[in-house]
Amino acid sequence: MTDLEPLLQGVTELTPVAVGLVALAGLIVGIAPSSFPLLSVAAGLAAGRGTAAPLAPRIEGLWLAAGFALGIAFVDAVLGALFGLAGFAVLRVLVQFLAVAYGLIGIVLVVSGLALLRIIHITIPVLTPSPRPTRSFAGSFVLGLPFGLSTCPACTPLLLPVVAAAATTADPVMGAVLMFTFGLARGVPIVAAGTAAGLFTRLRRTHAFVRWVERAGGVLLLGAALFFLYQAAFYAGWLSP
Repeated sequence: MTDLEPLLQGVTELTPVAVGLVALAGLIVGIAPSSFPLLSVAAGLAAGRGTAAPLAPRIEGLWLAAGFALGIAFVDAVLGALFGLAGFAVLRVLVQFLAVAYGLIGIVLVVSGLALLRIIHITIPVLTPSPRPTRSFAGSFVLGLPFGLSTCPACTPLLLPVVAAAATTADPVMGAVLMFTFGLARGVPIVAAGTAAGLFTRLRRTHAFVRWVERAGGVLLLGAALFFLYQAAFYAGWLSP
């Protein structure tokens, strides 16, 4: 990571090399331990969907995780374009809303996790059976949108040079392309986790096994919820650094 950071700081124009460096940075961030909450969400989403739709295709987990990852990448692209237009002024605006965004994410994950554990009974559109996979993909995409605002300690040294390149060149297209590439590469482990969880639910069709996978998905979602609620408290100033 330390060797890659100086190379990212040298990105001043949109070239294949620059895109490749940004993609590598995104992949490194995606497999970092601090990205586990996002992997947990993808795995929990795929596991819950697999138990709700046992007759769905075997690629259901891949389909849902890909939608979730694309939602994250889309927000990254929008942020990249905003950095190109307004520079680092976007950061000051984002910091003011991070506590609210993380709090909302945490609440959504708590409700989803409790629903998978059957502690509460609600209808979640993303997790309910649907004869049209495109609707589930769209639901996963929408669910991924707020997670595009999520950050992690491992993101900072690799993400800031990308943001700086967009801000200093004042090119919204460059910012959007670089950040979208970063988001797509960061989503590779997310898609892999969701695919594995989706396939795992179909190793056996017994009720006991499916129920166990459902509970595991609920626990993963609750674990991710704790992380985002902690981040919300931190950015709200309720916790000291």
